[in-house]
Amino acid sequence: MSDKSLEIRPCLVAEPSKHMQNRQSDPMNDEEIVGFEKDAERIIKRLNKGKKELDVIPIVGMAGQGKTTFARKLYNNDNIVYHFDVRAWCVISQTYNRQQLLQEIFNQVTGSKGKVDKVGELADMLGKRLIGRRYLIVLDDMWDVKAWEDLRLSFPNGETGSRIIVTTRLEEVGKQVKHDTDPYFLRFLTRDESLKLLQKKVFQQEGCPPELQDVSLAVAKRCKGLPLVIILVAGIIKRKKIEESWWHEVKNALLSYLGEAEGYSLSTMQLSYDSLPDSLKPCLLYMGMFPEDARIPVSKLINFWIAEGFVQNIEYEKSMEEAAEDYLMDLISSNVVMVEKRSYNGKVKYCQVHDIVLHFCLEKSREEKFMLKVKGHYSNFQPSDWKGTRLSINLSNELSKIAMLTPKPFDQHLRSLITNYGGETYVEWNPFPQISKLGFLKVLDLSSHKVVPLSSITLHPLIYLKYLAVRTNQFDFHPESHLRHLETLIVLHSKSVVLPPIFWKMEKLRHFEINGVVSNLKNNKQGIFEESPKLENLRILRHVRYPISVGECLDVLLQRCPNLQNLRLTISSYELPKKICTFSPKLESLTRLQLLDLFFEGRRFSITELHFPSNLKKLKLEGPHIVSAVPLIAGLPNLEYLKLQDWGTKSEEWCLKDIEFNKLKLLKLVSLGISRLDDPEESFPKLETL
Repeated sequence: MSDKSLEIRPCLVAEPSKHMQNRQSDPMNDEEIVGFEKDAERIIKRLNKGKKELDVIPIVGMAGQGKTTFARKLYNNDNIVYHFDVRAWCVISQTYNRQQLLQEIFNQVTGSKGKVDKVGELADMLGKRLIGRRYLIVLDDMWDVKAWEDLRLSFPNGETGSRIIVTTRLEEVGKQVKHDTDPYFLRFLTRDESLKLLQKKVFQQEGCPPELQDVSLAVAKRCKGLPLVIILVAGIIKRKKIEESWWHEVKNALLSYLGEAEGYSLSTMQLSYDSLPDSLKPCLLYMGMFPEDARIPVSKLINFWIAEGFVQNIEYEKSMEEAAEDYLMDLISSNVVMVEKRSYNGKVKYCQVHDIVLHFCLEKSREEKFMLKVKGHYSNFQPSDWKGTRLSINLSNELSKIAMLTPKPFDQHLRSLITNYGGETYVEWNPFPQISKLGFLKVLDLSSHKVVPLSSITLHPLIYLKYLAVRTNQFDFHPESHLRHLETLIVLHSKSVVLPPIFWKMEKLRHFEINGVVSNLKNNKQGIFEESPKLENLRILRHVRYPISVGECLDVLLQRCPNLQNLRLTISSYELPKKICTFSPKLESLTRLQLLDLFFEGRRFSITELHFPSNLKKLKLEGPHIVSAVPLIAGLPNLEYLKLQDWGTKSEEWCLKDIEFNKLKLLKLVSLGISRLDDPEESFPKLETL
């Protein structure tokens, strides 16, 4: 064995290591942090030293003042990362759900992605995992001391030096949650700090030209020391950053508002909105459809935008999804949307908007009758009063309240209906007698709560529907209803769904994802596909399940979906338990495929004859003896991400000899039982995360 080897701790699920750097672990790694150095030093001493008992450190400041940024500066400090055994970060919204908060903290503490159904059991499990460990928990943006009461019993008060940071806008909350440490009241930025932040956000690494120094200082003064205002103003200016007249124009616009600081942030947000291109304005307002403090999945967001018709693709070589991503990057560049998390390759995976930006989106949407969000207890809401085209309903735990909203007044104009529900999901809901009347609906997302068994015929009147996401135990395709305009179809938690021949008439479909979907090809090997058009637009096909006994039919299916970019398949050998099954579909024909996820059910597979597409960038393999495919995988010239989960390999060492992964950036090894990886530097020259 080479001297250059890496020891790996064998485990099923690895808990997060405080010593391992992960470049994508910081949700706000794009955010500029300026000032507060001495303030941070004082609080870091409180976190690292002092009493051994649990202490709570409140950070109090108004909206836009930088509470979250300051807390993150503490959270990611190298000394803090090293000092604490485990850390977790949790955002507390005004309408929080206790179980979701506990689950989020538990998953960060343990490294798990699972879900515990009973809140009491979850609270107890979290407490037990924290006992005897020095932990740091950040509870960000707490509005009510009740949230603290709902969580605090899960935080053991042992003599380990554990700490909890609470950020809040409300001084009273800060005083009520504190233990020994008085609340830290966040100050405003100084003039010099304001100027430094403004110039950083406008010019990045270039530096401010001398001729713009005076006017940039004048603009910085007008921002009143509020980081959010500075960042929004920078987003306005940098579109014409070298034009001095534009700087003066923005400065004069800022002078027109002399009210209180929080109102000043909203006024600045109006300036930022006015400066956006018309094509981006509806995309920004649509962010209001999501809950407060939501981590917004970019894939979902851009599918919404595409379904609504917001995205105009004028570059022929780009897909609609790529054009939508460009829209998002423009909003991020304008500083009105924040990067919450990036993928291994640097692309934005989750995004977020500041509370002030969300508030502006909601008010502007109501003013322009673009969108309305109904949340909490809405017994006073009258549907007839709303004549807009989009509705987002944030359901309380009392699901029956939704019955108060009779959709009839929306029949002629509603285009988007999205529900966000934070309670238990075991009670089925039947909204379809009302929803089926919404003949102009384009976007329907009911995935946050379980609905009754559903057939496509129920939605047949929705002839313009382009995006459908539901959570149900059963979804059936009716042979006479194929929702011909549908572009995205997502069905969560369904039982086995059989794809009928009519599925192949959904020619506009771009994203298809149904848990447990199977294609009934065994008795239809000829005729069905040959007579059906190809799904040329289909880019994402996930959770399709195939018995290995009809594996040759998979080749036929893949031929009908030539432009796939994202594919997830489950291959089952349960029908042939005593036979070694060879799996060798013609995956290489999918020349545009970039993400492939294969899950093998059963115990006896041979995948040494697999041929992967050369453009593949991300590969996940799970099943028995999948390590045997490593020599094939290493030959992929563009592979950047590899996850192997193998419950059949027993080797304690993984010797790769002359195998080299030239572009691999991220490697995940799960359940392989490997304790030593031979020659990691030679085999993985560009590896960033293991």
